[in-house]
Amino acid sequence: MKKFSKLHQQIFSITTALALLTILIISVCIASLLYTQGIDNAESVLRNKNRSVNALIEGYVAPLRKAVEYTGSSASGVDHSRFQEPETQTKIQSLYKILQNTIPNIHYIFSGYEDGSLLINNYTPPSDYNAVERPWYQAAIKSNPMISDGVPYQDINSKKWLVSFGKTLINPEGKVVGVISIDAGMDAIVEALAVEDEKYPTIYNFVMNTEGKILIHPNETLPDTLHREIISHIPNEMNASGSLSYQDGDQKKLAHYNRIDKLGWIVVTEVNLTDIREPIVKTITTTLLTIVLGSLLTTWLMSYILSRHLIVPLKKLQHRVQEITEGKDSQGKYVFPNNEIGKISEAIEKLTEKALFQKNIELKDKNLLLSSISHTDQLTAIANRRKMMEVLQKEVSNYQKTRQPFCVLMFDIDHFKRVNDTYGHEVGDQVLVKLAKVVKATIRNTDTIGRWGGEEFVIVCPHTYQQVALSMASNIFSAIHKHTFPMDIDVTVSLGLSEFNDHHSLESILVEIDKKMYLAKQNGRNRIQP
Repeated sequence: MKKFSKLHQQIFSITTALALLTILIISVCIASLLYTQGIDNAESVLRNKNRSVNALIEGYVAPLRKAVEYTGSSASGVDHSRFQEPETQTKIQSLYKILQNTIPNIHYIFSGYEDGSLLINNYTPPSDYNAVERPWYQAAIKSNPMISDGVPYQDINSKKWLVSFGKTLINPEGKVVGVISIDAGMDAIVEALAVEDEKYPTIYNFVMNTEGKILIHPNETLPDTLHREIISHIPNEMNASGSLSYQDGDQKKLAHYNRIDKLGWIVVTEVNLTDIREPIVKTITTTLLTIVLGSLLTTWLMSYILSRHLIVPLKKLQHRVQEITEGKDSQGKYVFPNNEIGKISEAIEKLTEKALFQKNIELKDKNLLLSSISHTDQLTAIANRRKMMEVLQKEVSNYQKTRQPFCVLMFDIDHFKRVNDTYGHEVGDQVLVKLAKVVKATIRNTDTIGRWGGEEFVIVCPHTYQQVALSMASNIFSAIHKHTFPMDIDVTVSLGLSEFNDHHSLESILVEIDKKMYLAKQNGRNRIQP
């Protein structure tokens, strides 16, 4: 099996890494988009189902409520305040019969009066029956003058779901004389609530009142129970609708609700969130797998083609450059493509030994310059920290061999941050440059000053005892005090110094002078701490 070159491997690795990064970004975006769209689609399904059930209920109930309004009004031609007269009772029952024949959904239509009597077709109430005490009567009295909320219930005999609407009957003097009530079958609504969805098997509808009590539910055991988990999320605004999610036992639910305040109902359509997430996850997985495989195959193919067009001529160029540097004459042996690689090869072939020699000289000069730059602080033009470490290591080595004394001084500018904050960093840089020049002009030629970092400086004094170093430090302080700095800034420094001895190491003397410098600061600044 042919071994891939390093360049081939690098091209393959880079293109694969870029492809994977791109795939990762695209995958995250697509997954987020698909998940959002999936949730939005599910919410749209819930919303549409909820609206259709809501519209069915409102359309179903509208003629019933109108019948209640009409029967209890003077437009019906019946004066309910004269309910005790046989002629009036005959008119009322005739009207009830007409309404039952006209609106097939009406199961019962009846009226109760203030004396407890009940007027209804094809039914004789018990002797102890008192209409005033019945729930439908009390609900209408409570809702006066509006129609009472629709109260669903199951008929004792038929077990069918019915809904009751009632309204007070008012005489010309404005006094309540009774209640008209219509009970209608709810079979169509119950069937609509129980319709299943192929895409989301756990989706279902139910109706509850504004206090959270379930009125109609596909599960026959749940009516008359409270749904505390969902009612706490539904706002009290009139006719509000919207989506919400909540925890119901071990299931996370997504639901859409719609308040029908004229009925006192809340229609809820809900589904298990896992029912929504499973198809979304499958869609995301399939989509991302297709994208990943397609992208990787395309990337690997491009990597192979690119490598074939670049690596072969580059290998030829590598051999040609090697021969030129070795002085071999192989002109005409290599044929390069008519592109940038070929032009580079032609340019290299024109190099002569003299040109190569000149390039080597230039390279040496540049190396010397780079060496100088690497040891010089670019701002102050004095030694940098790397150079100072080399000087210190050299002095430590000399001491260990000859026991020749040397001293190290460390100082920094007092309140230098205040200078930068007040005058700006440009003025601060000018102060650093001036200070370096002043100190360098004050110390001996054999001494080395360097910028340690920021506003800190270090001076290494070979063949120097501590007393001499103290004298040098005093001269430095005097020179600094006498010098006029930019913006007439009063520049002072805090300085610590130590003489290297047998107990010292390079690290310990640096720690020692650093502590002395900060001790000078703690003792009031602008002072020398031996």
